[in-house]
Amino acid sequence: MSSTDSSVHAAPVGAPSSVVWSYRLHLSGAALGLLGIVLTLLLLPSTIDLAVQQADRVLQGQDTQGLDVEAIARGTAIGTAVLGIVFALVFSVLTILFARKMLQGRNWARIVLAVFAGLQLFGLFAPYGVGVLHLLVVVAAAVLSFLPASNAWFRAVRPRSAIA
Repeated sequence: MSSTDSSVHAAPVGAPSSVVWSYRLHLSGAALGLLGIVLTLLLLPSTIDLAVQQADRVLQGQDTQGLDVEAIARGTAIGTAVLGIVFALVFSVLTILFARKMLQGRNWARIVLAVFAGLQLFGLFAPYGVGVLHLLVVVAAAVLSFLPASNAWFRAVRPRSAIA
């Protein structure tokens, strides 16, 4: 790979440090999302056991009309974990792609990433403490991408990158 090829993935000339740091924080947020997947998978057996215990405790002494409460609790815990993993994977991959576009001066990507940061509020109470840290990282990244220096840079880059 020649030295000119490596510039393809670099920020456009003059990108302020706020945009570069926003990019780095978005990548960190994506990594935290992937870490959340690993933690979910590692802790899934204990999560399933806890769900079964809670279902048994709540329904103790009640007529379940022949329903297999344990199977329902297990299925719900597994389904919730799978759904969380799918969302985390999709958001992490999209965050990486959009962060690269933002670093290239694409304002639409910056806006999409800000929306993603807002959506992280729904993940605030994610298990294992990753949700709060993730939220702080992506909100900081979004704020950095909208600082005055960042805004000026995106306006200056827009005419050169109107397409794509």
